[in-house]
Amino acid sequence: MLNKLWRYSHLGLTVSSFLFLLLATITGSFLAFEPIYDKLQPYHINEGEDVTLSELITNLHNQYDEILTIQVDKNYFIKASVFSMDEAGGGEFYINPFNGNKIADIPPKKPFFEFLTNFHRSLFLKTPGRVFVGITCFFLFLIAITGLGLAIKRQGGLLKFYSKIINDKSIQYNHVALGRFLLIPIIVIALSGTYLSMDRFSLLPTVKEIAHQHTLATKDALPFFEFPIFKNTSLKDIQKLEFPFSTDEEDFFVLNLHDKEIKIHQKTGEVVETINYPITKMIAILSFDLHTGVGSIFWSVVLFISSLSILYFLYSGSIITFQRLRSSISNTFKFNQATIIILVGSENGNTKRLGKILQQSLVKAGKKVFLDTLNNYRQYENIDQLLIITSTYGQGEPPSNAGLFLNKLQSIKIIKPFSCHVIGLGSYSYPLFCEFAKKIYSKALLHNDINVPSSNPLLIHNQNYQQFRKWALDWASSLKINLELPMELATKKEKETSFKVIAKQNVIDPYDETFRLTLTTKKLKKVIPGDLIGFTPFDETQERLYSVGKCSNGDLLLSVKRHPSGVCSNFLNELKIDQEVKGKIKKNEDFYLPTKSPQIVLIANGTGIAPFLGMIHQKSQTPIRLYWGTRTKKSEELYKHQIDKSLQKNRLYQYHVAYSKEDSPYNYVQDLILRDEKTMATLLSSGGTIMICGSIIMRDSIYTLLEKICKKYSLQSLEFYLGKKQIVTDCY
Repeated sequence: MLNKLWRYSHLGLTVSSFLFLLLATITGSFLAFEPIYDKLQPYHINEGEDVTLSELITNLHNQYDEILTIQVDKNYFIKASVFSMDEAGGGEFYINPFNGNKIADIPPKKPFFEFLTNFHRSLFLKTPGRVFVGITCFFLFLIAITGLGLAIKRQGGLLKFYSKIINDKSIQYNHVALGRFLLIPIIVIALSGTYLSMDRFSLLPTVKEIAHQHTLATKDALPFFEFPIFKNTSLKDIQKLEFPFSTDEEDFFVLNLHDKEIKIHQKTGEVVETINYPITKMIAILSFDLHTGVGSIFWSVVLFISSLSILYFLYSGSIITFQRLRSSISNTFKFNQATIIILVGSENGNTKRLGKILQQSLVKAGKKVFLDTLNNYRQYENIDQLLIITSTYGQGEPPSNAGLFLNKLQSIKIIKPFSCHVIGLGSYSYPLFCEFAKKIYSKALLHNDINVPSSNPLLIHNQNYQQFRKWALDWASSLKINLELPMELATKKEKETSFKVIAKQNVIDPYDETFRLTLTTKKLKKVIPGDLIGFTPFDETQERLYSVGKCSNGDLLLSVKRHPSGVCSNFLNELKIDQEVKGKIKKNEDFYLPTKSPQIVLIANGTGIAPFLGMIHQKSQTPIRLYWGTRTKKSEELYKHQIDKSLQKNRLYQYHVAYSKEDSPYNYVQDLILRDEKTMATLLSSGGTIMICGSIIMRDSIYTLLEKICKKYSLQSLEFYLGKKQIVTDCY
């Protein structure tokens, strides 16, 4: 509930202030260049700020008849307002403090920055505009705070706020990671702007300036450049010095320092009165400096980056909100009419999208279906099947529309028993993969009126639609439902690349029919071992993905197992030398050979060896061990030359093979891992990396073995190493 409150507050504040925030941020990003422009002007004299007031006054007094004011700005540019009867004349200009000479006239404010400043402060709406801008600044502060609350929730607590965020390549990752990095500057911008607005409209508590009267001793008159206070005060400590307007003793020097104002007797140089600035004024001065970046190129750059980031947050937040709302739920049947209930737990709308596709297909098949969120779970009078499709948020938490489900499942009485299927969507990059789906499954198992037919919940990595589609079709078939689902989700069309077949090798034996394709393309340099190539056979709409390796000369390598009824494997098998085929290169950065790992183990079975054949040819100082499970020694011949070559060049440290259809001490790659369990334990504990490519069945068996090894050698959990990306997979 608290998470929902934070989320709606964050969204509501952003929507209500969107326009003003957009305008203020755009102008603010341009205004960040004004302090940089000013700082780069040639009016600063090196170490001039260390000159004392006495020295400067002496230098000015020697050249001009009268000195009116001296000012030092945040850039330590020194201004003097003087009067003179001679040809030098007077006026206000920048000076050299070492000799009092004029450096340059004070230029007027640039019209561009003046225009932006006025627009930024009030949007040209005068007082109402200033009010709106002040409120917008306060809303920005609240947006940052609510965003902080959501980030803390996502990370699993305040202490984990700056712990690693898994990069799932989503716009939400960018939103969270950038927001966490720039949180403090944005809060500073918001608070300083709010404070300046409150100060402008006198909304701050009234604090009287504390004035200290000083008892004057009878002293002889001194030339003012001999005054002790002027001798002991350097230019970097002052803001302004005003000279007496007349010779009347009641007319004083007024010296403004950074924290107080001092009145000085014009004859004797004694301090007459000291007025300490109230804390409200000190904070106002600090707020102005922080909000504008005046005097600091570094902080101005930070303000510029922060302003751009706010613009990005407005964009990314809009996209995230759109993704959540795009799959709005509409139902043909009411909840008390439906026999099939689909409940979704979705953080960004992607999971809801799958539920909607399944709902529409079931309705077309003539079934009474009701789609809703997990938070709206209730009694269902005619339910036969409950399908739960949910993602996991943060550290094993439910999505925002699913947090009430587990409590409702326990408290709401079931009036009609039903079957329940749980589908979890997540990423292996997260230590607690599909944790919320696992929690639902375990709770459903304990319920007497819920039949959970599966031995385990279906857990899907990276929104794999084909895996979801296969499950849905199998489930529908078991209920004799003629279900039609789209072959693939509608996505942005990717550019195809033309590949040319330059070599082909087949292995045919009673147990296996595998072939190897060597391809070339003009975009060889853009393909890295571990990437994927998608092929769509003629008259087909479904794309098939294959892991790609590289030969030592840079050509691309595919390893394909031909299935008698396999559409794509037969399509590729029929390709001839010099024939061209079109495919789509898909980056797979999570499965690239790591550059900073102390040790690397590659585990594959069957054609999963393809990307590893490319990796063992990459230049790497890291020891690499390859474990491969194949069927026969004849199958091994397809790749033996490349493997031997890597061993000879010391690119490959060790090679271990298991044959499932030969008389061999090790029949499966799992047997090799079990044999070398101590090596695996040492590798994980030292920060090494295990890469797995091949079948999902093999991967799951390896996971089980690694989990046992972790317990046996008192290591961290398997999820820990998955989360740290010490164990990465590309399985099918």
